[in-house]
Amino acid sequence: MSKKTELQADLQRIGYLLGRSHGTQESRSQTFRTFAGVMRETGFGIHSAAQMGGKHLQAYVGHRSENGIASRTLAKEMGHLRAVLRHIGKQGLADNPAYSNRSLGIAQGSRKGTKVPLSDAEIRAFQERAERLGRPDMGAILELQRALGLREIEAVRAGQGDTLHRLHRELIERGSASIIDGTKGGRVREVHPADVGRALAAVQRALEILETSGRRYLVACAKGVETTGLEQAVNAYSKFCERAKVQSHAARYAFAEERMQAYRNQGYSQREALIRTSLDLGHGDGRGRYVASVYVCNG
Repeated sequence: MSKKTELQADLQRIGYLLGRSHGTQESRSQTFRTFAGVMRETGFGIHSAAQMGGKHLQAYVGHRSENGIASRTLAKEMGHLRAVLRHIGKQGLADNPAYSNRSLGIAQGSRKGTKVPLSDAEIRAFQERAERLGRPDMGAILELQRALGLREIEAVRAGQGDTLHRLHRELIERGSASIIDGTKGGRVREVHPADVGRALAAVQRALEILETSGRRYLVACAKGVETTGLEQAVNAYSKFCERAKVQSHAARYAFAEERMQAYRNQGYSQREALIRTSLDLGHGDGRGRYVASVYVCNG
């Protein structure tokens, strides 16, 4: 087993012990994979969490910053790594001011206005690029996010035959669909897309690609190689978007703006439209103000 693999396995083991919701665990797993990869690329031969020190945190943040990773993402990743350090008894390192976000050069960012909704032109460009590279599955996943307002992990997990067929049936029968896989806290929600036709087309396209490929999961690795599981599928999609310089979460911003305007056109007040949009996004009925500040630019 390589040192990278040993380090990743040790971090994943600790992450499992830390618990929390499925979404949080998936997010931590992504951080641990990335951290182990960066340690290998930067020449640090550590193979366990116990060997992590300040210089490793500095190298990680430096490497990620040089690759254009946003401050909010870096802050989240450092939170995952500090949780590991505290769990293994390295509280002093985790809380050392010399390795705080500020000291490491991670700017304190506001969630307001940090992302611009993906335009349809940008989505088409992404899909065309994916087609040229023989990766139509990537374009299909992004369109699922846009048409149904899905988080990245929700869209990837939806890319299975049984789920896609169910989504297609529900959209036809009632114009909405239940999102049950990969949701934060395991909370099932009902999504009411403003453009049901677009949602149906997105699901149908995903089904066509999946059935043609004969794979279990819609998302594949390079050259159509089958992913070994959902974790690898999520990682493959995330990496593809990163290389294409596309923030897939911004597709939810576009969905939210469209959904918000449609509710307003139906006669809902601003406050009520925000509540309904929040529910569609999976944020609960008490987070209308959050949706207004983060998702809806004119909120």
